[in-house]
Amino acid sequence: MHYLSLTFCCRLNSKASLSAYKGSMLRGTFGTHLKKTCCTTRASDCRQCVLRDVCTYPALFVGRPARGEGRLDSLTLPFCLVPEDTGKTIYEEGERFSFGVRLFSYATAYVPYFAHAFALAGRHGMGRRSDTCQGTFDLVDIVCNDTSIYDRERQRVAMPEPCELELPVLDTSAQGTQRVRVLLTTPCRFKEGNRLSGDLPFKTLFLLIVRRLRALWALDGASVSYDNFREMMDMAESVRTVEQDLSWKDWTRYSSRQKTYMQLGGLQGSIVYEGRIAPFLPFLAMAEKLHIGKQTSFGLGETHLVLEASL
Repeated sequence: MHYLSLTFCCRLNSKASLSAYKGSMLRGTFGTHLKKTCCTTRASDCRQCVLRDVCTYPALFVGRPARGEGRLDSLTLPFCLVPEDTGKTIYEEGERFSFGVRLFSYATAYVPYFAHAFALAGRHGMGRRSDTCQGTFDLVDIVCNDTSIYDRERQRVAMPEPCELELPVLDTSAQGTQRVRVLLTTPCRFKEGNRLSGDLPFKTLFLLIVRRLRALWALDGASVSYDNFREMMDMAESVRTVEQDLSWKDWTRYSSRQKTYMQLGGLQGSIVYEGRIAPFLPFLAMAEKLHIGKQTSFGLGETHLVLEASL
């Protein structure tokens, strides 16, 4: 699967009052200005639009339809926004801020659309009181692999070459006992037994990663399956939790598209696992790139891995 990790660098032209958690704000801003860029029919519902199958907006922001198991499903969105400056809300004129954009599969070919949508958002303003011209900003640069790919004056993007992510494989030959700390740096939201969960045993973490792999590889029409999946789950179940500092972080957003408020809380903090973890390290490393759980396009489910010891 194709993959790109970009950093969007911005400079404020006016004071701004931005959200403490900026993933929702960035996603809403991107969706609004992507639609202004792409939509020609001004249909209120993409599902009823004659151009749905060829328009960039639903491909990036609504999800492409996929035939599976006898029904028409909507594929996951092919991007993650990675907000920075979490907790900071008040910005002064001239201050800089940045955020990450991770693109998957076909979305790696749409970098100019992300650039144009955020450049357009900057002219209109973002955050509270943007209707009074607060929160306007310039998109100064886009960086990929420490290299600038954006010409601000000409508003041109030098298209980067995406890397190819390979499906992780369980290394059953890896032995020994390890201890690893997993940091949930943004709320991780998932269900167990049709209920939002407040616990994260290693088996559940591994299953969330596999689900995410399946969802993203489906963007390329690929089906992810492991012949030894039962063995993998048994091994994951044997890994125990030895330290847990997780708490539920609630936050609310208003969806202008759905005309409703949404609760998007999840688990955040750190958790330490101990056991035969080495075979799973390729999966844990992949989760750092992909995010896990629900609402990943908002930046939820970002994880970081710290290998603490081999025992």
